[in-house]
Amino acid sequence: MLRRRLGRLSRMALHVAGEVAAGHPSLTTVFASRHGELSRTVGILHALASGDAPSPTAFSLSVHNSAAGIFSIARSDQAPSSALAAGDETLLWALQDAAIRLAADPKTPVLLAYADEPLPREYQSFSEPGEPAHAVAFLLHAGTGLHLDWRENVGMPPSREPLSLALLAQQLGHRESIAWHGRRVSVQGSRRA
Repeated sequence: MLRRRLGRLSRMALHVAGEVAAGHPSLTTVFASRHGELSRTVGILHALASGDAPSPTAFSLSVHNSAAGIFSIARSDQAPSSALAAGDETLLWALQDAAIRLAADPKTPVLLAYADEPLPREYQSFSEPGEPAHAVAFLLHAGTGLHLDWRENVGMPPSREPLSLALLAQQLGHRESIAWHGRRVSVQGSRRA
């Protein structure tokens, strides 16, 4: 029943998080999405504009931490969790959050789930062309070997590929390193032995 109520974004995030979390009864989690359940929010705004009261269920599933909360409830997992949004830098800040958690407790892995989908028609002018719907999840351990160096972007055009997909390709061994440019920052990344 719960799955039917979820939007596509939350279903994607929960699917990849569930796959990565299999076999781990309790995990600290970081859920991240650049836009969150904006399609659901737009539906609520349309209902309000027509004079209809929004559904309490629709509202509760539109908030940015809904996937994190549902993941915790479905697993009966009371481990710490956070939900982040920071524009095209969302994944960087989610990785920073995970790194801080790993530094505080190096023996406990952190599950990072990132999901995004194209913006609704009403907000298309604020999105990058061709942003794909996708979700990725990583189980991060202290000393994983991932090294990202980020600096101010000084004149490089933003990358067309989301950082999440570039990082996934690099982690799967499809490329040696990452060179990604956002509106404000540029990222170079590689795996360390």
